[in-house]
Amino acid sequence: MPILKKRDHQTESRLLLESDDPIDLPPAEIADDAVLAQFDKFKSFIPELLDELRAGTTAEPVPVMNDGSTFAIHGETRTFWVKLWHAAGTELTKIERAQIISCLPSTRGTNVIIGDE
Repeated sequence: MPILKKRDHQTESRLLLESDDPIDLPPAEIADDAVLAQFDKFKSFIPELLDELRAGTTAEPVPVMNDGSTFAIHGETRTFWVKLWHAAGTELTKIERAQIISCLPSTRGTNVIIGDE
């Protein structure tokens, strides 16, 4: 009896977002339960990430990760480090899965003044 390898059709239809350059993400469909958080303390911030992805945003590569698939998404109050999987053939308009690696308070627009100047 021959051994048949079962094809994983889900893998073929879900693509990991990868790039060394920032990517402009169009407004996307994403289900509320499509976001995984690495740590429970990040779960309360999931709605902010969902809002950003649904509105369209820029995904900036996180240079310290060196993997080409971890991106910073800037929300109103937080910066999310995420991995994104999108549905094949949807031009990034349907996100199947998002994994939050880290979630930091946003410092965008903050100026640091050192000294008396």
